[in-house]
Amino acid sequence: MNLVAPCPNCASAMARISLAAHYGAVVEIDHCAACRLLWFDQMETANLARDGLLELFRLIAAAELSAERPLGERLQCPRCTGPLDRIHNMSRYGRMIHYRCRKADGHAVTHAQFLAEKGLLRDVTEADLAQRNRLMALSCRQCGAPLHALNDCNCPYCGAPVVMLDIERAVESLAGHDRERQDFEARQAADHDAALERLIAALNDR
Repeated sequence: MNLVAPCPNCASAMARISLAAHYGAVVEIDHCAACRLLWFDQMETANLARDGLLELFRLIAAAELSAERPLGERLQCPRCTGPLDRIHNMSRYGRMIHYRCRKADGHAVTHAQFLAEKGLLRDVTEADLAQRNRLMALSCRQCGAPLHALNDCNCPYCGAPVVMLDIERAVESLAGHDRERQDFEARQAADHDAALERLIAALNDR
């Protein structure tokens, strides 16, 4: 990992991370573990392959073991230094928050927001609260506040529903990436066999 652009929140140098993408490609993103922030220049998040996602999940899990630096009111683009706008996007898993550059240089997301975008978080229920030893709560998806103790299913700071890691959905998501990789490898093998058959046919015609 190489230290590169400044973090949108604390301005410390972020770590440049290379991750596996679909079709054998590689994408690079920037990461500030202390602020729990990921920076994507374009749409790298949609191109991540299973192995790339797994590596990113490991980084997120490792960062959660250390103290978190709270997000400030104003985030700054690491490319153009302009302000980042707090944008609400919709995905098939619900409403998501991104911090987007006005000049389209990219966007930042927190760890929790990234996991929510991938469908790996779900709302905490009363049943979860009854089993606090199994609760794996992250920072609030709306305001970013740390959630060390909960009295109900809402953030004590902003009132937003608290979310937690959905293990079953994580397994399902990774299984989907496995299927995509298997389909890709099958297509590669079929293309290779077809090319070999054409070569043999060309040699036989001589």
